[in-house]
Amino acid sequence: MGTKLDNFLDHERKIRSWPAKRSNQKLVIEYLGSKFNNEVEYSEAEVNEIIKQNHTYNDHCYLRRELVDYHVLERTGDGRVYWKPRQEAESE
Repeated sequence: MGTKLDNFLDHERKIRSWPAKRSNQKLVIEYLGSKFNNEVEYSEAEVNEIIKQNHTYNDHCYLRRELVDYHVLERTGDGRVYWKPRQEAESE
């Protein structure tokens, strides 16, 4: 029994395609964001390497921008330092 996310992952759990629907894009970006640790500062090269290790279609620049656009990662104005923002507890 798979999840929606499984539709976009290969057998190694790497992202194999970019979804058309925004709701599915968010799932994929949140999954990719789970590969980053809280309270760690990453260089752009380190972010690129983590992304490259977790997708198969060779567009790490696009995925890096999406991580920032979805606020899964934050970055300094010059793009030299990235980090995972603190998540407030969400009440449902």
